[in-house]
Amino acid sequence: MSLLSKLLGGKKPSISDMVDLLQGKASKPVSGQNVSFASRPSNQVSESFVEQTPIGRSWGETMPNEPNQYNYPGSYRQYFEEIFNRDFAAWRVTRSFNPKSDKTTIYTFFDGSRTALVVELMSRRADLQKLRRDCGRSGIPYLRFYYDYHGWWNARSYVVNRINAVLGR
Repeated sequence: MSLLSKLLGGKKPSISDMVDLLQGKASKPVSGQNVSFASRPSNQVSESFVEQTPIGRSWGETMPNEPNQYNYPGSYRQYFEEIFNRDFAAWRVTRSFNPKSDKTTIYTFFDGSRTALVVELMSRRADLQKLRRDCGRSGIPYLRFYYDYHGWWNARSYVVNRINAVLGR
């Protein structure tokens, strides 16, 4: 049994467990309590044993109970554009594409004529760093959201909070 497994009461750690442990939120196992975890999902596992992804956190084994790109009735681009149009209507937002890859979409937020933020939607299979480096050199805030990474839901509150933090709202 690994040290991490011992810290988490003998269960195989999930991404959420790792985050909770690092934030000091891991629960201590009750002595004498035996908890069994299946090695793969089963239809017979009761709902109470399924780990829930908390609202406001955009990663975890199960889909959070809030709007996210996977329960949105359109594409991931439509999902993000709806957030940009609704929650950031004060900014002019333009869309462009990276000529080196069809796996990225770039959104630029403008405050008047000033570039306020660059958001890149990227596949986890794309290995592009140029835009990020160019923004860093120019002092332009940059955010990246992966649209195809298992367990990363891009929940609405997560996306809005990250963008608000950069835009100073």
